Amino acid sequence: MEQKQDNHYNNLSSYAEQVHEKTKKRIKYSGIVLILLPVVLGLIRWMTHSDKIFFLVIWILCMFAISAYLVSIEYYDHAIHRIASGGEADGANVPKDAVEATEADVKEDAAETVTEAAPEAAAEAAEEGGDE
Repeated sequence: MEQKQDNHYNNLSSYAEQVHEKTKKRIKYSGIVLILLPVVLGLIRWMTHSDKIFFLVIWILCMFAISAYLVSIEYYDHAIHRIASGGEADGANVPKDAVEATEADVKEDAAETVTEAAPEAAAEAAEEGGDE
């Protein structure tokens, strides 16, 4: 059973490394596209003598599309590495009793703060009422 888990872990690790290598290539090619896109659009605009605003809008939309693509591949790469390393960023591996203990501590601290602040607040209210 343990050997089967090790085999699955090795497969997942190798898959994560393959995805990471593909991500590096995708980022490299996206950088090239980000550099070449304004040049190509500028040449097309110069050759056709068309409206500057039209090509500017196309360029901006392409920049947003490439940025969204880069964010999505980086998110996918990060998720694969998080799964492969066994770590959970959202706290799913935190024991339930630890969360309950933390919540109890917060409630106790809040109750202590309220009881300590109550006499001070009453004194301040009395002082404000006496000034009028």
